[in-house]
Amino acid sequence: MREEHVVNWDFDVSVIGGGPVGLALATELTARGHTVCVIEQNDRVGVQPRAKTTNVRTMTHMRRWGLAPEMRRRSPLAPEFPRRVRFATGLFGHDIFSFENAFCAAPVRDERFPEHAEFIPQYVVEGILLDHVKAHPRATVRFNTRLEELEQMSGGGVAATVRDLKTRKVERVTARFLVGADGARSSVRKLLGIQMQGLHSLMSFVTLILRVPGLNADPELEPALFHWLVSPEAPCVMGPMDKQDVWFWGMPQRPGREMTDEELLGFVRKAMRKDCEMEILARDPWTVHKLLADRYRDGDVFLAGDACHLHSPFGGHGMNLGIADAVDLGWKLSAALEGWAGADLLDSYETERKPAHRLVIETSTENVAALSDKFLAPGLDDDTAEGADARAVAAKAVEEAKAPEFRSLGVVLGYRYASPQIVTDDEGAPPEFSVTRYTPTAFPGSLAPHAWPDDGSSLYDHFGTGFTLLRLGQAEEAAESELTKAAAALKLPLKLFALRDEAVRELYGADYALVRPDQHVAWRGDRLTAPAALLDRIRGKPVAVETQRAAATT
Repeated sequence: MREEHVVNWDFDVSVIGGGPVGLALATELTARGHTVCVIEQNDRVGVQPRAKTTNVRTMTHMRRWGLAPEMRRRSPLAPEFPRRVRFATGLFGHDIFSFENAFCAAPVRDERFPEHAEFIPQYVVEGILLDHVKAHPRATVRFNTRLEELEQMSGGGVAATVRDLKTRKVERVTARFLVGADGARSSVRKLLGIQMQGLHSLMSFVTLILRVPGLNADPELEPALFHWLVSPEAPCVMGPMDKQDVWFWGMPQRPGREMTDEELLGFVRKAMRKDCEMEILARDPWTVHKLLADRYRDGDVFLAGDACHLHSPFGGHGMNLGIADAVDLGWKLSAALEGWAGADLLDSYETERKPAHRLVIETSTENVAALSDKFLAPGLDDDTAEGADARAVAAKAVEEAKAPEFRSLGVVLGYRYASPQIVTDDEGAPPEFSVTRYTPTAFPGSLAPHAWPDDGSSLYDHFGTGFTLLRLGQAEEAAESELTKAAAALKLPLKLFALRDEAVRELYGADYALVRPDQHVAWRGDRLTAPAALLDRIRGKPVAVETQRAAATT
């Protein structure tokens, strides 16, 4: 059949992959005024179970995008549902230990962030993002369209040859930049010849999505986000997935052969300790890897999400880590498109994100090392004093081993960027990092500390879409004026927000803080000296400064 070639596309950014990372990037870019084409080879967004935890950082981005209310509305959990992770000898067995307010998902106000985490299936998150992107006049979404070739054009920009899988028509889509957010088997990565480095196939698992009629309403059920079942016959994890009694269940693959559905259902029943009617809706085998791409950029093409990092999902970081990639890359691509980015700004995407990826890869790999069977012990399920003693011992082991997985706010909010675009001159040593403890700090590179001013608003709601100069002390009007004029000359978006609040001033440790579009602190200080040079530094213009080691504090 003769193939028709059509050249009629022109976008600021082409995004290959219509999962949560690609759609988040499209959301970020369209919000900043840019045209985006999302190209997805499947005929719809994902339907596999995968991620269920949308962490506090991603929910804060959802707040910026105006999507947080819809995320709350679409969650399958009522506000009063306990946000805990429960360890027990069976779904209807003895309790061992519970992590309350796991992932900071309890719907209560917290000084450290404006939005609590939400428990919602990834396919629902994708649907919310997709509806938002498709409704935007600057966005185009193409399903059933496969990337076949890439060409980096000599004058800048990228031409993608794509095929409509229904009509077989071949088209050439051009854009200033192209981003591969096309997952673990990334076509973009393969076309660029970029390799994944690290350890493959550390461990294999199987997940079932089940409908168990009446289970959620069972009066004997102890409600929880996750039930880690320490059962000698079937150590596993299960929990509510969606409305209408849809649950997930998962365990490591048994070596030797693939188990049948009936064999797997037998393990489910043993772990539940109750014979319930159930139906398999989906079966999802998956493998844990520990991999990083050797580079994230090739000219005008970038990688994001699973296309450049793969790790264990234990800890709930996967989708959230990819969305953070989209936010970091999004504002930097926007800066380049608007003309105010320095020559080094786009390179800082890999410089800043790769250490954050390494941190999550290491912690999530440690998490997968302690599964339910690690806590098995003789007599654990006995209804005796000896059984209670065994469960008390197991509870201490569970809390020690699994706290980094379910109390990981230090990983979620406490990582710090270190790049030449972060001004740490004369700052001294950065604060100590902890996986399980988040200590707000305005040390440059860190996430700007959150606060609730007296009017009840979130401090983050006052930050602009570009850079924000946060004034917390006495105004230096002449220096502020110089900074504002220098930003205007560069067409660099800059907003001034003044707040007289001693507690916030103490939190930030300076009279001024310059906050980036991604809400990380680029600089802080009591005086605005050399404003023009400061702007050149933070926007990535090469300057004569000592290059700081590009690694996040861990």
